Amino acid sequence: MGSLLEIVDLEKRFELHILNEKEIDALHDVSFDVKEGEILALTGKSGSGKSTLMKCIYRTYLTTSGRMIYRDGQGAVIDLASATEHEVLRIRRTEMTYCSQFLQVIPRVPAIDVVASGLVARGRSIEEARRATSVCFERLSLPAELWDAYPSVFSGGEQQRVNIARAMISRPRFLLVDEPTASLDITTKDAVIDMLLELKLAGTSIILISHDEHTLRRMSDRSLHLENGRLKEAVVYA
Repeated sequence: MGSLLEIVDLEKRFELHILNEKEIDALHDVSFDVKEGEILALTGKSGSGKSTLMKCIYRTYLTTSGRMIYRDGQGAVIDLASATEHEVLRIRRTEMTYCSQFLQVIPRVPAIDVVASGLVARGRSIEEARRATSVCFERLSLPAELWDAYPSVFSGGEQQRVNIARAMISRPRFLLVDEPTASLDITTKDAVIDMLLELKLAGTSIILISHDEHTLRRMSDRSLHLENGRLKEAVVYA
């Protein structure tokens, strides 16, 4: 099993201009790899650097130093740390999806179209995309009467299900997912885990942030523990 991503000596430092240029070191000398078809968990206390690391990989944040060597589906090697915006957008459009903890959508767009849009952008018809979305919503126990409603009126758990469906429906090659089961009941939590494991079996590599031991043990091949922005230990799950 080859490496999809290699992180080498990654550093991230924030400069707070409103606080007299104060600097905060968020990540220090972080190195690891992600295998193809692997689920890798990031663990650690709040503020340890997990979300910052994930946002660096997705290039929401620019790194201070280090390399992030990504091998795309055509075999090209790209350093995400220094890649152009055009290259990053191409990878996001064709291979890599980021699912944050919070749903951010255009107002007054029905939930079914929020999710279906990801497939439409990849060339599927709106009818086909809505059918696939309906299957996702059924598996996630999202009530049918909400499918045509606006997600802004949903509960936190309902919004999270829409967010997860949107991230998974296009079956990305590389998925970054932050706390996918935090607001869910155990039945829906297991449905999400099952769907993510199906993506893994189909070849998707996943980086997962979670504080939930049930989710970690059911899903993860390995976990990396962050403490104050440094990797401290790794756990391999049987």
